[in-house]
Amino acid sequence: MADDTARTTAIETDIVSRTADDVDVEREELADALELLDADLRGRHSEFEEGSYVTLEERRAYAIDPDKWESLFEPYDLEKSLEEAARRAHERQAEALFVASEGDAGAMADVSGVVIGIDTAEQFD
Repeated sequence: MADDTARTTAIETDIVSRTADDVDVEREELADALELLDADLRGRHSEFEEGSYVTLEERRAYAIDPDKWESLFEPYDLEKSLEEAARRAHERQAEALFVASEGDAGAMADVSGVVIGIDTAEQFD
């Protein structure tokens, strides 16, 4: 995974910082929420593969139905502002990965993004 990711997540540190500022949450709280969510997302790749996705730098960005996000937060008791920040960070990272991989983020129109790190055992491309 890229050296500039927040802790063990697939989200770049500058995206975490910018999103924390935009949503007015503490950077460390957002990093904690992203780390918690990331641990749950690993191993769930198959749930998101029905839509568009790209793989880049040991991360996979998925274009998902926006309603799917609600179910991602169900196991946690996060404040709404942290949920919003986590979702926005994932969407920003997904958009960046689609642009880097495909030249634009057209696949992200009218959908949400989720980004998951890829473990070596999961790399089948």
